Amino acid sequence: MPNLVFKRLTIASDTLKSANQYNFKPRFNLITGNDNSIGKSTLAKLLFWTLGGDPSLDFTWQSFDVRALVDFSIGNAAYQVGRYGNTMFLRRPDGDWERFQKITGEYSEVFAEITKFSALLPNRKETTTLESPPPAYYFLPFYVDQQRSWSQTWNSFPNLAQYARWQKTIIQYHTGYLRPEFFSIEEKIAQSTLEKKNAESEVKKIETAIEVVKAYIPTNEKTVALTNSEFDELSAEVCIEISKLQATQEELFRMIAEIQTERIYLQGQLDLAKLASAELEKDYTFSVECVAGETLICPLCGTIHDNSSPNRASILADKDEADNQVETLSAKISRLDKKYIQSQERLTTTRSEIGVINSKYKQDETSSEGEAESKSEMHSFLDGLASRSVQKHVQRTMETKTALIRNINRTNRALRDDQKKLLPKEEREEMDAAFKENLAKYINDLKAQGVNLSPIESSLDYKKLYGSGGAAESTRGILAYYMAVLHQIHTAKNEVFSAVIIDTPNQQEQADFNYEKILQFLMNTIPSDAQLILCAMNRKEIGAYKQSAYVIALDDDKILSRTKYNEFRTMLNFDDSI
Repeated sequence: MPNLVFKRLTIASDTLKSANQYNFKPRFNLITGNDNSIGKSTLAKLLFWTLGGDPSLDFTWQSFDVRALVDFSIGNAAYQVGRYGNTMFLRRPDGDWERFQKITGEYSEVFAEITKFSALLPNRKETTTLESPPPAYYFLPFYVDQQRSWSQTWNSFPNLAQYARWQKTIIQYHTGYLRPEFFSIEEKIAQSTLEKKNAESEVKKIETAIEVVKAYIPTNEKTVALTNSEFDELSAEVCIEISKLQATQEELFRMIAEIQTERIYLQGQLDLAKLASAELEKDYTFSVECVAGETLICPLCGTIHDNSSPNRASILADKDEADNQVETLSAKISRLDKKYIQSQERLTTTRSEIGVINSKYKQDETSSEGEAESKSEMHSFLDGLASRSVQKHVQRTMETKTALIRNINRTNRALRDDQKKLLPKEEREEMDAAFKENLAKYINDLKAQGVNLSPIESSLDYKKLYGSGGAAESTRGILAYYMAVLHQIHTAKNEVFSAVIIDTPNQQEQADFNYEKILQFLMNTIPSDAQLILCAMNRKEIGAYKQSAYVIALDDDKILSRTKYNEFRTMLNFDDSI
């Protein structure tokens, strides 16, 4: 499987009238400077941002009206991706520029195709819809972010919660436990599950219809006592006189059932909209009255949340949208209530007309038998016929739908069995053992033996590393985990192996000796055909790595330069050619 290699980054700010361009080499690269706030992290993040990865950029950068272009290669194929706002531009080898209005959707699908990233995740709102996740999910194991990754692995990018419980699927795909064929089968399961969901919805409607029939038409004992042949014969006899009225009544039963079902659904949506409006009101009040400044740092995970005026305004906009939904849903429910009353009135009228005919049949029945029965003790014979006719019809439909559901369940079980066969238990155990062996070796190389590895069984056990050993040792333990994961990814060959970017490995003030060891460890451990981009302060301990690396030294001008605006801005007019 070929590698993704960054070639060049070109960026410009129309607000600052500044621009710059940075080149990268295929093997070792170093972004350095003499100041901690010189822009090393931002430069690395801009590579991912341009490709649609959306790392955490501070609010200042968001106000610069930045557009950027990344040249990269996969094997011998050269690609270009440009970005302005959330609009993406892509040029494939020997192709023209393509425009995508957003990162999710078609662009994510195309980028996944280019990088052979076949993982699919279910939409949070509609779980039977599988989607290609945005590029951030592809880049996750290849980017160690200074603010997020050292305290929590698989957390290099914000906003990953757009998919529920994504971690297991994404980690297992990257590391080879899930193959591309797994997701081909998963799509079949999702499609059949959608059919099952629709069938189950029909069954619920049918059950509601039966309840409506039972509520409005009591069962006549004589009708129930009839055999099927007797029932069919009698139905044929009275069909001429009441077929039209019966059809009208059945249609009204169906309408009433649908109205009740839809009202229950809309009421649930209305309750959620009211709850969302109330919660957004609390969020806005909290952001205005309880938070000082324009940022809020989560005390649990360290995530920096934007609390600027535009962000607070967006909360109000969301609340307005929720209030609009409340108003719209309330109006729909009101219209349904009117329709329900009208249907009941029509049903009463229809049943009265049936009652006229029914009285005639009661009289005929009484005169032939010569017996007088009290009206208070008799149920409507024709109502019973109508009730049983409706129930027979819906019962047949329910049986068909129930059979479909059983068949789908059998099909899905067979497909799940096929998925399990893609990775036999013995092969999975071998992969687990190889991961643990590499992790133990890297822990030893980094002199982090204080990290307890006994609870670690696979790459899914990353949370069990936290808090093990001292702060410095724990950091080296996390680095060992990252490298063990990368080794597993490189071996699995499920996807294009991306360039690896590590932002400032000198976390928790590693001792000078250990810091040099860390850098040497990275040079020895990163796959020999992979690109490594390292962000680090310019100090003597990085000397050995610096000699082997292509160096990007940032100065006090940081990333952008006014003198280079005219030179590079014209390169970013990719949207003019579309």
